[in-house]
Amino acid sequence: MTRRRFPVRMAAPALVLAPLLLTIPAAAPARAAPPAAAIGPTAATLGCRLYFNDAGTGSSPTVWQDTFTLTQSPAEPKVGDTVTVTLTAPTGPDNGPVGLNAGDVPVNVTLALGGSLSGSATLRMSSYPARAVAAAQPLGPITATGTYFAAAAGAATLTVGRVTFANASATTHCSAAGDRDHKAAPVPTSIVESFTVGGTGTATPPPSPSASATPPPSAKPSPSLPPSATDDPPPTATDEVDTPAQPFGPKSVKLNCKTLSSLSTWTATHTLSMLPSNPGRGAKVTVSLKFSAGPKSGPVPVGAGDLVPKATVKVGGVGSGTVNLTGPAYGAIDANAILPGATLTGTYTTSQAGLVSLTVTNVVFDHPQVDTECNAGADPVTGPKETSIVAKFTVKSRAATDDEGEGGGGGNGDGGGSLPTTGEGGVTTLILLWSSAALLLGVGLVVVLPRRRRLLRS
Repeated sequence: MTRRRFPVRMAAPALVLAPLLLTIPAAAPARAAPPAAAIGPTAATLGCRLYFNDAGTGSSPTVWQDTFTLTQSPAEPKVGDTVTVTLTAPTGPDNGPVGLNAGDVPVNVTLALGGSLSGSATLRMSSYPARAVAAAQPLGPITATGTYFAAAAGAATLTVGRVTFANASATTHCSAAGDRDHKAAPVPTSIVESFTVGGTGTATPPPSPSASATPPPSAKPSPSLPPSATDDPPPTATDEVDTPAQPFGPKSVKLNCKTLSSLSTWTATHTLSMLPSNPGRGAKVTVSLKFSAGPKSGPVPVGAGDLVPKATVKVGGVGSGTVNLTGPAYGAIDANAILPGATLTGTYTTSQAGLVSLTVTNVVFDHPQVDTECNAGADPVTGPKETSIVAKFTVKSRAATDDEGEGGGGGNGDGGGSLPTTGEGGVTTLILLWSSAALLLGVGLVVVLPRRRRLLRS
């Protein structure tokens, strides 16, 4: 078969998967005896699109032709079993025009349960590829695994609905053959397995450890058992599994900054993370952005407490809105000094279950006289652009526990509303590389600006 390569760009120095022409190779032949029975190999053709920062309707459509194999364990599930499902592919898709680092592209496969079963399951390969891969080379074997709960006896089906290659800069979504928005409007694929769940009647998924008022000291959550909730919809397979979060960094990022009319660059190591990383619906999640060093201060010293680092984070995926992050005010800063590193925090309240993305859209150094704004735009003020700092985590379908509801960390905003961007308004100290004396009257005396605050841009 002929593989069409996917033209891909990198959003950061790191590579981006040029996905989609996945070829999920044939897996091992079906074994007749437990504990596992193979489903397939099944040849199928899928359609795929590339989504930069996992946003928009997708672009660069490609075709993915491959041979898929599903494996269940136990091979013949019965009512009450937690069944492990694995999808394998020996070759994997071809890489794009830029080399890829090991682990840059986690793989997520969504399965629909049908017949006597309902809901969905998610199979995951958290670290892919297994090694660094050069441009235009196969990414290597795929093995994605997840679980579902066999709740009712009878004829049942497993259908691969969508496959996602979750690179932080350029995510690829694939579903049934044809070109469409595979993220927002996926069509179930032809990869379908029919089987029978043995036993009689129905069963309730086991309660999670957190549902017990006095769990034994040694009890540990079992990632393979979906917890139940009294007032919430039944859990859907691996939505309840502890899904590893995908924090960003620590990674070097170059941003552009603007103070008044002066443009400069800022390169630092950034880390974007969240806690808890696998919460339930309604949980308060603390979002943290840490950078190793700030940009360079301007030609005038800054007084202690006058300069405060802030950031705006966009919530995407199943969530929406923005989160404001704030760090502690800096102490006194000498003229033309590199600002120390800082940790900024804020809180976000989860809503529906599913994958949530967090994207840093702007970093501002806020001062009573002049703000400095930093993002990926060529002109960060008049043409702001989201950064490549993107983290992801999965919200479970169960309700948040008491601990999750309390949240942690103090931020200045929840994910429910739109927080003001400290864009044009705010004012960050004469910090950040003013072009020596080109500002105002040709001398660095911006200090004479009246102490006022400009209006925040919405």
